[in-house]
Amino acid sequence: MQHARVRISIRAINATDVRWAPPASRDAFMRAYCNAPLELVTIDPRRRGIGAIGHVGYFRPQAVDLWRETLAWFFDPQPAR
Repeated sequence: MQHARVRISIRAINATDVRWAPPASRDAFMRAYCNAPLELVTIDPRRRGIGAIGHVGYFRPQAVDLWRETLAWFFDPQPAR
């Protein structure tokens, strides 16, 4: 596998209400990126007041703040500590 060759910062985001690919699935997958600075972000849509996210809710208008946060990260990614 080539995952260990990746050395750039990765921000992996999941919502708590995703049944198809829950945060535990993300975490298991991301372990392969053992040499990359990694930030795991778990979003609880109820706490954020944005309604259900599910698998495709990131693309709904109520999730626009999530996109703003993600785009901001692309311009200033902070390595995981």
